[in-house]
Amino acid sequence: MSNTRPVGPQYVTLVTEGGYRFHATITLDWEIGAALYRIPELGGTITVGWESGHYYTRCCDGSAIQITYGKPDRNPFTTNFPDVPTVYGVRLAKRAVFHPEKMNPTSHRWLVVRRDTGGRHCPSAPEGTQRRTAAIVYTITRHMLSRPWAAELRRAHDEQHAPARYRHHQKAIAELETEAAALREKITQERTYAAFQAAVIEKAGRGREPQGPPALLVEQQPLAA
Repeated sequence: MSNTRPVGPQYVTLVTEGGYRFHATITLDWEIGAALYRIPELGGTITVGWESGHYYTRCCDGSAIQITYGKPDRNPFTTNFPDVPTVYGVRLAKRAVFHPEKMNPTSHRWLVVRRDTGGRHCPSAPEGTQRRTAAIVYTITRHMLSRPWAAELRRAHDEQHAPARYRHHQKAIAELETEAAALREKITQERTYAAFQAAVIEKAGRGREPQGPPALLVEQQPLAA
């Protein structure tokens, strides 16, 4: 394993832009490419990683960050994760995705914060919870991206998703090759038709009818009297 992939826990004390001080034990998950911040003040974990769906949609440039409120798993339908954090007495739920350049230390609107209700429906958390959560997520995201191991963690994320991405591209290539073959056939037909029309133009002044492709020559039937 690369020496740029530390395996032991890391202990930090962080302070939000608003002055809230908290502690975190950071565990790096090299299998999925994410940093788990266990925050005792919240009684749970906030996981910072990268969102993989943007790779397929190509909807925007840059890398989207994915926040998991708890310890993540690979099931995209999970809403309530283990070791979920609690902010102002509200248990958080689900995930949130954002671009780091959209983060704002004076606002919480850039981050989705939902509360756990015990079921699949997870409404928005109260505004106070949203503000405190956004301040913490802003702080730990900046911390994670500034670490010397951040690039290697991103590489681990890409390695995890490479097989699925490869299959995606192979499927796209096969579909495009089928479409390309159909287009080449259409181009050949259009060239044949164009050549016939060129012959019509060339021989129009000579009073001679060009002999065109059978598919283009339609026998004119006399009208019934």
